[in-house]
Amino acid sequence: MEGKTRGFFTMATGKDEFYVLAHNLLVSYKFHTREPMPFAIVCDRENPLTKDFDDVVIFSNPTRTYSDKLKMIELAPYDECIFIDADSLAYADLNGLWDVFRDAPPFGLLGDALPLDTKKAWLTYEDTGVFKDRIEQLIICQGGIYYMRKDCPADFLETVKYIVDHYLDFHFNVSTFWLSDETVFSLACAVHKYYPVSPWPDVFCFYPNVIKIKDMDIRTGTLDYRFYWQDLDKEYENGKYTFHWTTKQTDSWMYFRECERLLSAVAGRKPSALRMLSHYSGAQLRRLLIRLMPFKLKESLYNLLHR
Repeated sequence: MEGKTRGFFTMATGKDEFYVLAHNLLVSYKFHTREPMPFAIVCDRENPLTKDFDDVVIFSNPTRTYSDKLKMIELAPYDECIFIDADSLAYADLNGLWDVFRDAPPFGLLGDALPLDTKKAWLTYEDTGVFKDRIEQLIICQGGIYYMRKDCPADFLETVKYIVDHYLDFHFNVSTFWLSDETVFSLACAVHKYYPVSPWPDVFCFYPNVIKIKDMDIRTGTLDYRFYWQDLDKEYENGKYTFHWTTKQTDSWMYFRECERLLSAVAGRKPSALRMLSHYSGAQLRRLLIRLMPFKLKESLYNLLHR
């Protein structure tokens, strides 16, 4: 590609299940776009599933935890990138995200800029420590989608590194002891005044915040849902670019149903309930059965096993 490169990427390290999630995301992207752009994977090994990605970036010495995402700027495969979490599926043409991030700073978030006296941010203004004099607004973001440029200033990366190295000093009110990409990037962006380009609910769905799904079908891009703060009887223009399931919910029957619909549509066949079950690993099937099992049956099995 001549000149500056542009594309999407996701990340998978550790369990094979994460590679399956990343591949499902890739398939959903290609299904919903007529003009696919380069789509890369940052990972800790190559395998049959990575072959379908346009580029494979090997991540040496990963932690195999959520904190691996804090290296995404350094590992970004193109000059201009949009990162999508692997536990997401596309319900629209993701190429439209370039318009969302058209005026984004070198590192772009989806979220809100809040006044310094807010109680809704990941930390209080008083807990911003050495950065206190540099902050004019606090930021809260949802990290399913990020935008970044390879020429992101070195001082921004140094700020990210400082926050990571002194994480406990900031007393974040979520992920208190475990590094979180949302908390680290939100604070770093507040320091550098890289304010969010859009509220995240206008762009995508974050499943843990959903109270009701009214209609959903990945084959047609149908995604009608309500967040817990919304009236169930009213209509809303909620974001439809991606459905961000979170890793825990990718064990759900609904995720596998949507994947079976997607893969069947790509293959030109009818969806099958038996084939849907075949997508599960043994561990996932056990977790699903336990989740669906009536409480009385769980109690009886527990008593039987622990006599």
